[in-house]
Amino acid sequence: MSGLPSFSLPTIFDNPKGWGPSNSQPPSSFKDIPYVPFSKGDKVNRVANWINPTESRDQRDGGRNRGRQGRDGGQQTYGSNSASAFVYQVEEDEESFSLVDNRGAALKKIAVRAIQGDRGKSRGDSIRGRGDMQRLGHAGGRGGKFANAGGFRKRFGWRDFDRNQHRRYASVKPTDDWSLIQEIEFSRMVNLSFSVNNVKEMGTYGNAGVYDHAYDRVNTRLERPLKVSGSVRYNATASEDPVLSKLSEKNSDINVFATDSVIATLMASTVSSSAWDIVVNRVGDKLFLDKRDGGPLDLPLVNENAVELPPESSDKAGSINSATMLALESRDITRNYIKQITSKGVVELDNPNPFNEDYSANDEEKTVDDNAYRYRVFDLSADAASSDNEGEEDAASESERCFMAVRTEIDGFAPSAGQTQKQLFIRALTQHDISAVGGGSALDWRAKLDSQRGAVIATEMKNNGTKLARWAFQAILANADQLRVGFVSRASPRDRTRHGILGFQSYTPTDFITQLGLNEFKAWGIIKAVVDMCLKLSEGRYVIMRDPNRPVICLYSVPQGTFDDDGADDASTAAPTADDAADF
Repeated sequence: MSGLPSFSLPTIFDNPKGWGPSNSQPPSSFKDIPYVPFSKGDKVNRVANWINPTESRDQRDGGRNRGRQGRDGGQQTYGSNSASAFVYQVEEDEESFSLVDNRGAALKKIAVRAIQGDRGKSRGDSIRGRGDMQRLGHAGGRGGKFANAGGFRKRFGWRDFDRNQHRRYASVKPTDDWSLIQEIEFSRMVNLSFSVNNVKEMGTYGNAGVYDHAYDRVNTRLERPLKVSGSVRYNATASEDPVLSKLSEKNSDINVFATDSVIATLMASTVSSSAWDIVVNRVGDKLFLDKRDGGPLDLPLVNENAVELPPESSDKAGSINSATMLALESRDITRNYIKQITSKGVVELDNPNPFNEDYSANDEEKTVDDNAYRYRVFDLSADAASSDNEGEEDAASESERCFMAVRTEIDGFAPSAGQTQKQLFIRALTQHDISAVGGGSALDWRAKLDSQRGAVIATEMKNNGTKLARWAFQAILANADQLRVGFVSRASPRDRTRHGILGFQSYTPTDFITQLGLNEFKAWGIIKAVVDMCLKLSEGRYVIMRDPNRPVICLYSVPQGTFDDDGADDASTAAPTADDAADF
């Protein structure tokens, strides 16, 4: 029996107070025994683990279970990475560092596919457009929902990245002898405000027609053809106006002279898109704000504020729809429209037309001006805006006094029962070819004007906001009772000589300015700031121009003879006849 092997149970050291060796166990018993800490998340159900932790699970399984990402990807071997616990580590080994990616699984997929491509995408998915980079970025596709998050850009049309990149050109190019004096940003101009309380009437000149109420019944079903009247409407600048010239000589209190088109352009400058320019003539203590003959203030642009502008080219295929030809067409239509709807009679004003004083019946070369004018003087004194007491106004010093004489237009009168005739300011909106370049995505007036007039007007406010704003401010300067806007369209999109009157819309000027999102007091603030700036200039000639590609207006000092030869003999332009219009 002594030769049999013996077996004795090992001593068990119980630790009733916690986990690990007890205090009764001698420390010498753990000498030379390796110890590896582990956590509760370690898998201890394997007696021996021969798996290399540096080898991916997909490589061990031969490509199986590729879709089971992450379930066992973070598996720990016994003893918290025991395979590398007893291996010698280099102190500055870069492989021991790792990056933590806290993005979601969907974003990780998109990032990987953006770099390596989606290798698992089938050919059928590519054909049916269900890949990650869809043209329309539909949210139902695999990549549409997270397209923006992954850095992919949605596409809504061909070459949509090139939109709004149209480069505009200056109305007049500055030369080397021009000196820049000051630049004013639109962001500073919108914060200005001024109130004009004192307005003096200086008389009315010429004669105006009486509105024919038969045109109130005009609509798309009862269209009226537009007649070519051959009307002549002078548009002389302030320096060439005989009434303003006499006021500058006789009245020493008035020191600023301008026309309504120039003042309205400055008032609507913050909403303008195309370039324009105003010539400033400082003569002694007088200031003349002039326009250039044949410049941008003589021709109302069409679809100036549209996303896609009418082309500037003059090729034969698109000549009638180019920007210049559309502006000429719009000017002639407005003149013919005013003459046609105010043909019920003639109202003689207080004074004869100042531009026809030297006209005689035997003078065949002289053309007769058919327009009517109203001259008004606005008090731009700083104390006049803040004081209602007449005595306090008289106490102001002469240097602070500022009066501006403006020539405004009267387009017609509307008879009213038992009341004074209403003064009208009349203009016409035109529609050419809505399918052409620069059509402004406008609705067809012949199909939509009667049923969707609100949508038509909203589209015109978007495409021609600057022109409508100038008309509204011109009506306010003239103190017109009503602003009447007509809708005139081509009889055929390819024929610019025949047009039809489809309807009209009337507004009070103040209400129309509110609908345009503008403010009359802020507009007068711009005028006050510009006038004060120009009155501080020394005697000479200057140019105020709107930068074509930046929201700023620039003030230049130019030589005295600049613009003297630019169309000096073409101050007025008659509306062409039907034969002449065909030559355009």
